[in-house]
Amino acid sequence: MSSPTMVQEYPELNTLNPLLNSIVDKTVDNVARKLIGGFRNKRNSQPNAKAPNLSTTVDDTLNATSSASVLAVANRGVQWKEMISKSFTHGISSISTMKFDGQFTIKNGVPEGLKDVPNSPGVYVVYDSAGEVRYIGDAKDLQKRWHAGHLNENKNAKKNGTEYKMAAEFEEGCTVKFMVMDSAETAAAVEANILKNEKPPVNKKEELCTEQGTRSNIEAKKMKDAANEAGGLAFGAGKEALKNVGWDVLETLSTTMIKALKDEVVDLFITQKAQVKIRLKRFFDKIWKVIVNLIKAPLNLLRGLFEFVLNALSQAIGKIYQLAKNIYDLGMAALSLMKGSKTMTREETIYKVSEVIITSGTLVFWDAVEPVIESGMVALFAPLAPFAPYISASLCAMGFGLSSYLLADIVPKTVSLILSTEPAYTAKGREAFQQLIANHESSVGMVAELQKYAGSTVNLMSETREHTAELNNDVIRLTRFSLAEEIKKLGAQ
Repeated sequence: MSSPTMVQEYPELNTLNPLLNSIVDKTVDNVARKLIGGFRNKRNSQPNAKAPNLSTTVDDTLNATSSASVLAVANRGVQWKEMISKSFTHGISSISTMKFDGQFTIKNGVPEGLKDVPNSPGVYVVYDSAGEVRYIGDAKDLQKRWHAGHLNENKNAKKNGTEYKMAAEFEEGCTVKFMVMDSAETAAAVEANILKNEKPPVNKKEELCTEQGTRSNIEAKKMKDAANEAGGLAFGAGKEALKNVGWDVLETLSTTMIKALKDEVVDLFITQKAQVKIRLKRFFDKIWKVIVNLIKAPLNLLRGLFEFVLNALSQAIGKIYQLAKNIYDLGMAALSLMKGSKTMTREETIYKVSEVIITSGTLVFWDAVEPVIESGMVALFAPLAPFAPYISASLCAMGFGLSSYLLADIVPKTVSLILSTEPAYTAKGREAFQQLIANHESSVGMVAELQKYAGSTVNLMSETREHTAELNNDVIRLTRFSLAEEIKKLGAQ
């Protein structure tokens, strides 16, 4: 016998109506996701601080709270995948093993071939005319870094009567070799990893040695540190994947607590009864239920891992907000439906199938739309930027609730119609199959008769040839006999 629901165990609980409750719960999900994403993707305004200020940490989190931060966190596996891949294909552990994607030269301060350098993130190494390494750098945009950066800075230094750090190399002649990367984070990580062992004279210091401030450098330092050991990148990627699992569980627990608290506040507002003991028990029972479900169904723990891996393998999926998690939830719902389909009644089947269709369809749509609404609000009215993440979360929650409410009346009827007509279609299919079998058996019989007919025809043709041969012989004999008689007649005359 199944355990009673919260409403059955505590009949005094009063909740919002289903539509409003669905909207509020979805708003909680959306906002909590962005806040956690903001915390995980925030900059560090207090690098190397012994006692970080909580207020500053909160400000950093709120400034980073957005759909973009959620997407950035969900796609961190892409960067680790690139680092692991490049370690095999481009030998990024040292300059001696590096495989470059192209090069250009500079002589008398004039570049040759720079126009062919892509506007992509990358790492570059400057060699002097003797082939010695003089400088190692990274860039978000390789061509821009050289046009607007090094070469422009060299010109300005000449005008000001000072000497640029690579002025001698630019005048005497140098070769710049570069490797294209997919992100600024991986470019910075590769540069810093090489500088650990190489000590070019123009580079003043090793990069990414201490705690970093910008999120880009924070992620780059993780990858640089992981590349210190053999197999370190794979181990580092595994750690990041497990972190994603932990944060996903934390998000589930935090949203459960907020929703449980919301239910108690609503009930308190309606009943005007404190009932502190009952409320506390009900509150912790809901949280414990989630923990028990995670323990009983450990596959639910893998949603964060699934997102990390799938987004790393498919950039198309990674570009769509929450799609990897929604795919995982849909798969788990379908698996649960398949397992329980044999024991469920027809009504339960209709309800479960409809629930999966409605929830998965509306979630995928409104989650995909949310970043578009958020960025559109900021583009149309910049002062709304601090509030856009929360407004878009609420609007999409309303869209989710209303569309689910409307579909709840249509989808079950459609599912019921399909289930009702299925036996008829099955019976007709069975009749058609049986008819096909009968036709096949008839065709086999006809083929057998045709074979007999063909055999008898062959015998008839053989007999006919024999009779024809006999008739020919008779005709020949008769012809000879007739000729002999004529000759005798002619002799008698």
